[in-house]
Amino acid sequence: MAISNLFKRVLLVPILVSSRLLVLGLRLSKRGSGTALPGLIVSQYFPFAFEALISQIPNVIVITGTNGKTTTQTILNSLLGQSPEVKLLRNGAGANLLQGILSELMRQANFLGSLDFTHAVLEVEEATLPRIAKALKPKIIAVTNLYRDQLDAYGEIDITEAYIRDGIAQSPKAIAVVNGDDPRTSRLADGLGNETHYVSLPPEYTDSLPYEGETRNTDAIATNILRAKNIRINDDLTTRFDVVGTVGNQDLQYDDAQISSPGFFHVYNALTAITIGKLLNIDDQKLMQGLKAFEPAFGRGELLVKTDGKKSINYRLLLIKNPASFTLNLDLLRKIPRLRLILAINDNTADSKDVSWLWDSELELLNKANIDWVICTGVRAKDMHLRLKYAFTASDHNISTVESIQSAIAQSFEKAGDGDTVCVMPTYTSMLEFRKLMGLMLN
Repeated sequence: MAISNLFKRVLLVPILVSSRLLVLGLRLSKRGSGTALPGLIVSQYFPFAFEALISQIPNVIVITGTNGKTTTQTILNSLLGQSPEVKLLRNGAGANLLQGILSELMRQANFLGSLDFTHAVLEVEEATLPRIAKALKPKIIAVTNLYRDQLDAYGEIDITEAYIRDGIAQSPKAIAVVNGDDPRTSRLADGLGNETHYVSLPPEYTDSLPYEGETRNTDAIATNILRAKNIRINDDLTTRFDVVGTVGNQDLQYDDAQISSPGFFHVYNALTAITIGKLLNIDDQKLMQGLKAFEPAFGRGELLVKTDGKKSINYRLLLIKNPASFTLNLDLLRKIPRLRLILAINDNTADSKDVSWLWDSELELLNKANIDWVICTGVRAKDMHLRLKYAFTASDHNISTVESIQSAIAQSFEKAGDGDTVCVMPTYTSMLEFRKLMGLMLN
């Protein structure tokens, strides 16, 4: 017999108390931050808790896709943050599986199981979406892109596409916002009846993107599409662009929009966030204020500074997690006048145990960069160095291999001059280790 909503809320009280004691124990014993374990336990033994909590938030926005979820979520949070009436919940720290999202809901609820939020902006991992779509009842589902991932993620990309389409199919009232150029995301809502909006870049940019299949031509789409034009990458790797298009019955034009994330591929994330902002009735002035206030999420273009005495070195973190993100960021490095680079490769579960994806990434693009030096570090530093040896057409590049990330930081600090910027391309766990060594932890 189904238990009543009132009984569910009563049951939440001891569950929440227990989960907070668990988090406290984990943190005091330094065995973890508690961002996932409480949700993992509760989802197994009290599965009703997820729906009982998320159903209290009237506007749920889901962001999924293989690359750009965290950046899109962070931009959207900045846009919505300009409206005082918006009370926003998000799942930060990349906790985008069921257990991470549930842990965040439990953390934000009061001891009576109540959540006081108007909006939830949730990054949801691709295979998790169909498992929780019915409980989420999302108002909007945004899909950033569908690139080929590591083979030990979900196998072929067709499987990932099927997961997301299943999630949208279970959410018939959700508005879909998709990358119109990506042949896989642009067809996700075909035949499903969901209202669909598109974002698009000019062909001169999309031609170099590693989409699966031929880039879709969006010229025939006249409504519910936002297009970026005149994209400019600044010397500091911030990005400027113009926006034109329609959302619903609104004609939109924004000149000289700017985001602090490096790379024109992040323009897709900004267009997606703007589209969602308009669908949520955020006015134009607040949208532009939000774009200007946005700061890159951890590891996604984040700038860290290490200082020792009178010497300071800037470290620009460009997270890599699959061939697409590696290739896109490598292409961006051609803008650097004098490239000092750390490649930090781990093979923990969150990174992918299979490092064959290094060979699917276009390291050959570095031949077009002006390289000062490269340090390979992390558990698979030697694999990275070997891949570089095959990629470089010249043999005189200054490459060193230092498996300890701490030693790599020390060596890079010694090599660089005061005020220099070192680009760091880390996998997920090496990024966390790098930040920890720089004195930053994820909450």
